[in-house]
Amino acid sequence: MLVRIQYKSLDDNTKRAIEAGQLNKNQLTQINASITEHVNSKKKNVIVSFAIMLILFVFMAVSMLSNTALEDKTHLFIFIIPIFAMILIMEYVSAWLAYGRLRSQFNKALKKGYPGSYGEFLV
Repeated sequence: MLVRIQYKSLDDNTKRAIEAGQLNKNQLTQINASITEHVNSKKKNVIVSFAIMLILFVFMAVSMLSNTALEDKTHLFIFIIPIFAMILIMEYVSAWLAYGRLRSQFNKALKKGYPGSYGEFLV
């Protein structure tokens, strides 16, 4: 099964314009609002996705533990913990691709081009 993760990055021309400080405050506000809206919507999606994965993992762990002998339960934890760690790593990577990359690109460009307004427009 092929999984495709959609991600958005800052346009090269926009990034260069922000780094060079060529945009006026109105343009910067519009870009900031667009990025903030995108980041907030993706954050909600990532939280829902993480909650679903956590619930499924708990059900999987409970069903595995309830159907095994008492002696084998300690061995099952050896397998359950790495599976949960892989789920956490995949969630983190997908969250970073969904909104973290765009946010970090904008914040780095903003810090270069507008150090005085960095706190005002920080995403």
